[in-house]
Amino acid sequence: MKLASTLLLATACLSTQAHAQIQPPIVLDGQYSARTDEMSLQIIGNRVCFAPDKAQWGRLPRPAATHDAWFCFSNDGEARRLLRVPARQADNCGWQARARIVIDTYQAYVEQGDGNDMARLASVIKVAQPNAIACE
Repeated sequence: MKLASTLLLATACLSTQAHAQIQPPIVLDGQYSARTDEMSLQIIGNRVCFAPDKAQWGRLPRPAATHDAWFCFSNDGEARRLLRVPARQADNCGWQARARIVIDTYQAYVEQGDGNDMARLASVIKVAQPNAIACE
């Protein structure tokens, strides 16, 4: 009986995880940033991140929070290609641009400590010409 209970619980957990990963596509407007300054690289790494417009925060499947909604892309290489992020340059600290994107997987970071939400970039509807981020 104990084995049956354990198998039932394991099946329920797997079913819940599979269900949690199936999400409809979400269209978002906002700004991507690919920061290359030392502090950003230490905190989030060499990743492209996205800050949706505040009016669209409710579209994200995340717990209500007091901090701004933003996330990094789990498929960073593909995100860089789709968003046409320029190569790193010595005379600036990264790139940013307005974009309309489609994500199809969103994972909220709910652990204690440093971390950030992640999403898979499915496609880019439009992206503006990138602007260099000045080093401070």
